[in-house]
Amino acid sequence: MKSANGAKPKSLAFNLTPLIDVTFLLIVFFVMSSQMISEETAMEMTLPRETSGETAEKDETGKLIVNVPNAESIFIGAKRVSLPELRERLVREKSRATGPVAARIRTNRDVPYGAIEPILVVCAQAGVYDVSFAVVGE
Repeated sequence: MKSANGAKPKSLAFNLTPLIDVTFLLIVFFVMSSQMISEETAMEMTLPRETSGETAEKDETGKLIVNVPNAESIFIGAKRVSLPELRERLVREKSRATGPVAARIRTNRDVPYGAIEPILVVCAQAGVYDVSFAVVGE
């Protein structure tokens, strides 16, 4: 069919490429964020209650999660590690990172400070000075 001036009308077609790109980016984003969340909550723990300190208001995605379920074991995410392995991992993360590296320690309420102190020492030796503790608000 020709238009009034004799030219063929242009066909209307949608370019779906940008829509597909955005869809795949969203899928990748949600898969990566769910992986980070599952690492932090891989172990069920009764966190200590906070009595002082301040609320973290910065982006928490770049933190290395250290789980301490009892005085004898240390986990990075859900993988059991020793203190030397923790030091190696912190040094590796520090060498890879473009900015400062942070660590979050999650521990049960009944774990004594004597079990946490070596982890703090390892963090300091590796040059990781942004260490925080996961706690439950009162």
